[in-house]
Amino acid sequence: MVLNVDRVFDVEMERMDEDTRRIIEGLVDDLKSRESVVSIGLFGSWSRGEAVQGSDVDLLIVDSRNLDYEYVERAEIDDTFLDLNYIPERWVRREFPPEIDQKLYEAEILYDPDEALKMAKETITKIMWQPERVEIRTGKYLVEADILLSRGLSAYGREDYQSAKLNATLGLDAIMKILMEARKVLFSNSRFVRSLKESAESLGLKNLYREYLTITGLSEVNRRKAEKICNDLVEMWSAAIECVEANSQIAKDLHGEVLSSLNFYCKKSFLRGMVARVHSLLQEEFPAEAVHYMTRASVSMLENYAFLLARIEGTRFDYVTLLKRLRDSRISPSAVYEKALKVLMLESASLQDAQSSLEKAREIILEIRKKRKELIARLPS
Repeated sequence: MVLNVDRVFDVEMERMDEDTRRIIEGLVDDLKSRESVVSIGLFGSWSRGEAVQGSDVDLLIVDSRNLDYEYVERAEIDDTFLDLNYIPERWVRREFPPEIDQKLYEAEILYDPDEALKMAKETITKIMWQPERVEIRTGKYLVEADILLSRGLSAYGREDYQSAKLNATLGLDAIMKILMEARKVLFSNSRFVRSLKESAESLGLKNLYREYLTITGLSEVNRRKAEKICNDLVEMWSAAIECVEANSQIAKDLHGEVLSSLNFYCKKSFLRGMVARVHSLLQEEFPAEAVHYMTRASVSMLENYAFLLARIEGTRFDYVTLLKRLRDSRISPSAVYEKALKVLMLESASLQDAQSSLEKAREIILEIRKKRKELIARLPS
């Protein structure tokens, strides 16, 4: 089955240049030859019509192997970055976990000989914005926000004020997704701030958006600061990659999900692609979006990196005190911790700063929790 260009590129996809189309066609042909590949779909910015030249290409790959989790591989072909998201076949046959709802909803089908992906997409399209399904997804965001706030409070109790503030801001990210769900706004890592602004304004909750920007530090971001953070990110990420490569044999013994995440994030190709996306956002005059994109990607990388450090050093990894782990590591280059503070904007995180962030985050989480049912009931038709 060849890539149906006329069908796939019908959502503003004419902006994709011929070289990128050729690369996707070649990769799909290669993937089709693998026995475990059941279906392939295109999702993300290219399927939503939001991509710019240089945007990553996201492929959803349904895999028949007995996987217990989703994992992502990064490919770089002729300066085009492609993220291959592998999900278990049973997820599209019968389980339909809510975390892949958006991917299925926006997927353009490239290869689907037995129509497994087509039927899954049709199912999710029917229920995507039904109140019951929105309640399931937003319920998960509530749980996530509560867990992160709890981690923040625990980090505060252990006097790791940097991790305390970080967890407070991550908890806010989780709860703010509820506002986007309430307006049927699809979001992504590189459109989070803009999607949140649009949703909050539409709901008459501008105050929550402004408070979010203040607590996270994004209200103080300008282009110059974003460029400085990008430079610090390159130094931090490069040092982490070097450490992972030096300990690659130990990394092979990690749990498959952690190992796949390390292999995804701790590659120079991932760093190059991220820097290119940051530059694109800065050219579009979205410095706060660029910084949010960098900080959240950095947290994902650092958590898996810290897991590896714990294994090497024979200690237990704890999400609660991530920054303390990086600071106290015997083997991690000092640049990782020092630059992480700059990238995550935690250099000045004090007891008072952490306390204030946690208190304000808790207030916002409680407010949105109280409004959730009402917001779902007002879902636009």
